[in-house]
Amino acid sequence: MAFQKNNPYDDDATSVTGGMFEQDPKPSGFGGSTVKPPAVDVGGVVREVNTVRGYGRGPVPVDARKFKYDRIRGGTMPALTFGVTKADRLDAVDAGALLHRIHCVVGIEAEPENVILAFDKALFFEHTVNGASLLQPGRGTLSIGESGFELAPIKAILGVDQRRFFRAYADEIAEVNREVERTHDPHDPVLAEKFGHLMQVAIERGLQKYPHLAHDSSDACIRLSVEERAALMNSKRSVLESAVNNVDKVNARVGSSAGEI
Repeated sequence: MAFQKNNPYDDDATSVTGGMFEQDPKPSGFGGSTVKPPAVDVGGVVREVNTVRGYGRGPVPVDARKFKYDRIRGGTMPALTFGVTKADRLDAVDAGALLHRIHCVVGIEAEPENVILAFDKALFFEHTVNGASLLQPGRGTLSIGESGFELAPIKAILGVDQRRFFRAYADEIAEVNREVERTHDPHDPVLAEKFGHLMQVAIERGLQKYPHLAHDSSDACIRLSVEERAALMNSKRSVLESAVNNVDKVNARVGSSAGEI
């Protein structure tokens, strides 16, 4: 006699997994199911916003009267480089072009670099020894080995920019003067003469402690220590008080009083 198993938990009526993955033949919400999907709030999804509380009055605001743009935003953007030119000296690009023009005029632009370097050293040391006065007649020569170059045509090329030209090369001129100091040899007449010229100018300017700064344009150097800068200021003050600037002096006309122009 056969028996029918009505108990759903009998071993023969259940699957191996115990009914864990058994599904209703009519899933809820589909095919006429009476189960309704949950309603969505008409307000949408609301997320919680975390606010940070600030203290104090905050940073000093930008004076809107002075700036017509957002300086704070400009400070957060990628920074760009900036620069200016100084009125008392030539721009580095202009000075380089003028020096190359001098090389072309004297005919050494195609010579080896050591020849051009020696010419520049002679030109810079000449500035230390003779200065950059616009009233200077330009007598003398520059020499490189056995070759000589007239100084007057070079001064004519520099013209009214002579002072500004040498001020652009102030640090390079100081380096040439240092080389004259280092290579001084009392047993070599040429080296001893160059050192003597340098020390003469340095002592006249009260710069015997810093002979490499004896040139007219030394105050335009950008690689100076505080002591060197102070010595230059004292030297410049003493030189200006004892010298007359004939370039800027206004001469009175013949027959006029001293106070008339």
